[in-house]
Amino acid sequence: MFERSVQRVAFFEHDPEEGQPPHRVAMTAWPFRIGRSAEAELTIYSKRVSTLHAEVVKVPSGYVLRDLGSTNGTFVNGKKVREVWLKEGDVVHVAHKELRFGIGEVVDETHEPTLAQHSEQQRLLRETNDLMRILELRAVAAVFQPIVRLSDASTIGFETLGRVALEGLDYSVGEALRIANERGEAARLCRLFRDVAVDRFLELGVTRAIFFNLHPSEMDDEPSLSAALAQMARVVDAGHTPVLEVHETAVTDGRAMGQLRERLSAHSIKLAYDDFGAGQSRLMELVEVPPEYLKLDITLVREIDQSTRRQDLVRALVPVLADQGIEILAEGIERPEEAEVCRQLGVHLGQGYHFGRPGPL
Repeated sequence: MFERSVQRVAFFEHDPEEGQPPHRVAMTAWPFRIGRSAEAELTIYSKRVSTLHAEVVKVPSGYVLRDLGSTNGTFVNGKKVREVWLKEGDVVHVAHKELRFGIGEVVDETHEPTLAQHSEQQRLLRETNDLMRILELRAVAAVFQPIVRLSDASTIGFETLGRVALEGLDYSVGEALRIANERGEAARLCRLFRDVAVDRFLELGVTRAIFFNLHPSEMDDEPSLSAALAQMARVVDAGHTPVLEVHETAVTDGRAMGQLRERLSAHSIKLAYDDFGAGQSRLMELVEVPPEYLKLDITLVREIDQSTRRQDLVRALVPVLADQGIEILAEGIERPEEAEVCRQLGVHLGQGYHFGRPGPL
């Protein structure tokens, strides 16, 4: 038996992991604090997040977000704020975490405790055992999605992605990363994905660019970041060009990004800002530390041939980025019409199912 109640409350919605459904965190205690501390109502485990970073307070006329003197700042709809009224639909950035503010119904269900607790314990134990088997057996495979030059569809490189490759397990990469993240093993799993990808790429006889992703926990931990850069640098000696993809929402500290940029250059690693156009983008902040590549998010590219507004936006971006020596890469191209419009707008590179799905090399 269980009881089900619905209450209308303020909440933050966020995406726990790529490929996972959005998660709502109801605000039931005031002030509602956000920070790295376990005492915060919403804890974000990142060194770029202050112990108590920001708070939401409820007042008779609405909700107010206040920065609590954080080191790296709090952003609402792309603007750094100290104190601001929150409106439904506002997008708050705290370090790399995107939080969407809303007011609505949150379902509270109370199940029979004995059965629910037993089921949850069984799930946690099964997932932990599966993860340890994956890590100890190195049971992962690398897959690669081609990146092409739109002028002639020639392949200039690949984005490397990972897959679980253990018989009897059907975890998606998003599920595997969620499990690893919950158990503090996300960096280890990502290192394993990259190891397998680099080993395979070094076997290729032709030189290409290879685009790597980092888990947020690796960006925040110096030993993990150093290990990741060393992995990527392995392909340089074979004549390949490694490229580190950084999500544009992670670019909140210009000084830290500048330092990262210097380290990448020292290893002959190029930089790409990923998912530009998703949520609230901050072009001027991004070009303060210019990358070699800027990847347009799929939400900008999908059906761009049918949207004059998005065409106008990309058309305006092209000369600004070209002046900085930045190449634009359109992600999520699924149809030839999208590829052709992007090419006509001055976008040089493309990626998506139209050119090839992720697969082995």
